[in-house]
Amino acid sequence: MNNFKRNGWMTVASVSSLSMMIFLVGVTFLILLNLNHMTTKVEQNVEIHAYLKNINSEEQKTLSDTIQSYSHVSSVRFISKNKGLQSFMKNLGDEGAAFQTLKNDNPLNDELVIKTEQPKDVADVAKKIEKLALVDKVSYAKNVVGSLVTATKIARLAGIIFIIFLTFTAVHSITNTIKITVLARKDEIQLRKLIGATNHFIRFPFFIEGSFIGLLGALFASLLVTIGYYFVYMYFSKYIDIGFFELLSPSPLIPFSCLFLLIFGVFIGIWGATSSIRRILKV
Repeated sequence: MNNFKRNGWMTVASVSSLSMMIFLVGVTFLILLNLNHMTTKVEQNVEIHAYLKNINSEEQKTLSDTIQSYSHVSSVRFISKNKGLQSFMKNLGDEGAAFQTLKNDNPLNDELVIKTEQPKDVADVAKKIEKLALVDKVSYAKNVVGSLVTATKIARLAGIIFIIFLTFTAVHSITNTIKITVLARKDEIQLRKLIGATNHFIRFPFFIEGSFIGLLGALFASLLVTIGYYFVYMYFSKYIDIGFFELLSPSPLIPFSCLFLLIFGVFIGIWGATSSIRRILKV
């Protein structure tokens, strides 16, 4: 407490800058979690559409059973061309009425919608289905999923690098704050060392100081992250309606994230204190 009073403005500046850095770490962390959630959701909804040739109901049943027997196939669903046309018109809303004339001469194919156990199995299963004689063509969102997964991997790597950069910057900030206290008490510390005080005994008060600075910074950052995420979550839930673009629920995400930030703040506080006092202890 005395050190906080002696270095008042330096402590305030350190806690403020640390709060901002931990806040950015929290924001990056939440972005990465939501990106991973969205990617997983898209992958889980990838379906293979097998458009069939003109076949009878018995041939369709045999084909469905054959595909269902393939490894990694979880489900096979038949959609008639009439049902497919109705679904297409429904998705168009009011504009769908223009396609009423197609009911008597439906240009669509009957299709099988296939889901795999894992998204990674889609390509292999699609290739096997495409070779079947009764299948006209096969389609699935190959390019969309591939691009999304690649973009997520790049964003994840960039986020990790950014968090590492912020961590070292935060440690440097705390180190400079505590170093002023350490240098002011250099002679006292070295005297204690010479008369037999252990390194642990000397370090301990500075560890408390560093962890307290880190904890204060993390508390302010957690408050900002909590308010900010709830605001963004409510905005997206109300105004943005895109199938895969769904944010993770604040509960239990926010409590978990705040706990992570508090532990992170204490950790870098102790790390900064250790860096500050290491040289002084080398008597």
